[in-house]
Amino acid sequence: MRGFMGGMVALGLVVGCSVPGLGELGGCVSDDDCGSNGVCTQLNGEGLCRKKPDVLDSSQCSNACLAYEACTTEGCLPRFSALTIKEPANGAVLNGGTIPIVVELTEKYVTQTEWPVLVFEAKRKDGSPAGSIPTPTRNGNQYTALWTVPNLDEEVTVTAAYAGASPGATVVVNVDTVAPTFTLGFSTPPGREQGDAGVQAAQQDPTAGYEGAFRRDETVTVTVSSNDSTVTQAQLTVVGIGPGGTPGRTEVPVTVDMQQRPSCPGGQPVCGEKAVDLAVPEMSDFRGAMVFRAQGQDRAGNEGQSAELPLRVTRWKWAFDSAIRIEGTPALGNQGLIYFGTNSGSRSGKTYGVDGAGRTKWVFDSGDVTGSTAVGALKGNEEYVYVAARGASNSWLYALSNSGTEKARCTYAGSVEHLSAIALGTVGGLETATTVYNSSPVRIGILSPDSTSARCLEITAQSVPRAIAGAVVVKDQNVFYGTSNATLTSYDLATGANTARPGWPQSFPVASPGLAVAGENIYVAAGSVGAPAQGGLAKISVNGGSVETLFPASGGSRVFNVSIGGGDTAYFGAETSSSAEFRSLQLGTGTPSAVISSGVGTLRGAPVVGRGGNLYTVNITGEVRAWTPSSTTPLWGTKIERGPGEATNLSPTLDCLRDASGQAVMNARVGVLYVTAETKVHAFIVDSPGLDPDAPWPKYQHDARNTGNPATPISRCP
Repeated sequence: MRGFMGGMVALGLVVGCSVPGLGELGGCVSDDDCGSNGVCTQLNGEGLCRKKPDVLDSSQCSNACLAYEACTTEGCLPRFSALTIKEPANGAVLNGGTIPIVVELTEKYVTQTEWPVLVFEAKRKDGSPAGSIPTPTRNGNQYTALWTVPNLDEEVTVTAAYAGASPGATVVVNVDTVAPTFTLGFSTPPGREQGDAGVQAAQQDPTAGYEGAFRRDETVTVTVSSNDSTVTQAQLTVVGIGPGGTPGRTEVPVTVDMQQRPSCPGGQPVCGEKAVDLAVPEMSDFRGAMVFRAQGQDRAGNEGQSAELPLRVTRWKWAFDSAIRIEGTPALGNQGLIYFGTNSGSRSGKTYGVDGAGRTKWVFDSGDVTGSTAVGALKGNEEYVYVAARGASNSWLYALSNSGTEKARCTYAGSVEHLSAIALGTVGGLETATTVYNSSPVRIGILSPDSTSARCLEITAQSVPRAIAGAVVVKDQNVFYGTSNATLTSYDLATGANTARPGWPQSFPVASPGLAVAGENIYVAAGSVGAPAQGGLAKISVNGGSVETLFPASGGSRVFNVSIGGGDTAYFGAETSSSAEFRSLQLGTGTPSAVISSGVGTLRGAPVVGRGGNLYTVNITGEVRAWTPSSTTPLWGTKIERGPGEATNLSPTLDCLRDASGQAVMNARVGVLYVTAETKVHAFIVDSPGLDPDAPWPKYQHDARNTGNPATPISRCP
């Protein structure tokens, strides 16, 4: 029968030139080109359309047809024109679970026989089974089986075939059920100088384990690597440092692009880097460990993550050891140099200019310096550093250039003692430094270094009272200072008169070491080491008049220094014989003062008000603390050397973060706090980019230059 029908086909193709209803012979590639009733036959390399053979009862074929064959007038022919794997798609990525395999049969010859049985298989590269697949179920012309994907990470070949026949369809899929792993690595922190007294500050944090730690103001490059080459991105998360070293705020994850590189750490196939500014995460402690972790997905969607990796971070920047005691607040230059003097006790002290890295730029043999230095306005690239010093036989008020050379000096012969600060103002249109020398008689020294004549002026008389170790401030052309006879006095610098201004001096219970000027008022901190039950905080007009007591409401409590922050809030330490408190007072409201903390220790220096509102204090035992305005507990604290004496000024100061050239860093989140203790100046990274520019009097002597003048602008860090 099959031979007979084959001969008929051959005869029909040779004799006929067309098939009725199917168009001209030729031009077909597949059966689809020949319509529903035609088939495409290849003859001598040419596709020819002809009529589809008729389907017969299976008994009419001499040899029984297989289940996937049809009995036709031309014998047993393939019943289906296509066996297609619809799911999964070729090249699909599978991440495990139960995956449906869907196969579709396209019926070419419609018969009455049963549909064939299909067999699905999944094999690994080595030919072994990749899990078992049950016999599929049929719904119409679609066959479905659920494949339980094994835990693999490789290519798998999925086949669908008629039972007992060779494969009819094949797809290759990527099975990836293994989650990727991530590893982290940190860049090496910059090298730290070990320090050389009088030459180079020690840059290593002295706390064990933190000698090579990153600083709060630095950037760490984090390398994220993965063992899975299909990972294209990872998410890097940083957990900051909370109070007491507890886990802090979790930052918003940042994306790290992963690329295939031969240089990836550990031979990993993919890696990426992200620079992390360490000033961004929470750091509610002086030092501690920020925690980093990475996570991401492979191409199959498997989620993996790294182990947590801690990075030690410190606020310690450096400590400069002059080897001689420092008794004043450093003055900070307009371009980032730090100026301070030393007191040898033998009149051989020196004045230093130190850069932001703690390197000595110059040393000037000034003689002993017992007060704070001050810095004038920047003129081109020059600024004057004003220093009051005592030598073996004379005392001097210097104006030094910022290169450490002498510009001008005023000389005071004889036994002259200097304890007070220096204030800077303008007299006769010239920048003028003013300080007080305790001699017989007392001299108010006045130096105008740019004057062509009368460079040195004095206000001197037996009636001029002695100064104390405290502030000297100017308002307009008038100077104010506290005296050893428990008064506050004022002189007119423009006239040079040796009598106090009208309305001055004013009496207080004890000496007045701390002064601040806001508006037309002088705020006076009155306190003495030997009188714990006397003193307080008061105000008086710059023109004199009555003294108004602000704190305490009754009795006495010594106050040594005061600062005034934004919103006219005064901050100060208050002491009695049994208590030492950190207090705030809203000026001009009549509201009683509030206790910020009763456990801060004895505060003799003025607090610092930083931009953003943070406060910084140092007590007489060398405990440095940072405070947020809304909290009664410190944000962080650290311990340095004990101060040089209970009555000595221990006021810290604050500057912008600066680069190696001394220029303020744009948009910095942090600043640098400078604290003196014993023979050292310490530099710490704090979360305030400089002083609060909107505060009337944010620190001792008003500003970072120590001018003691409310007209000096508070530099706003860029």
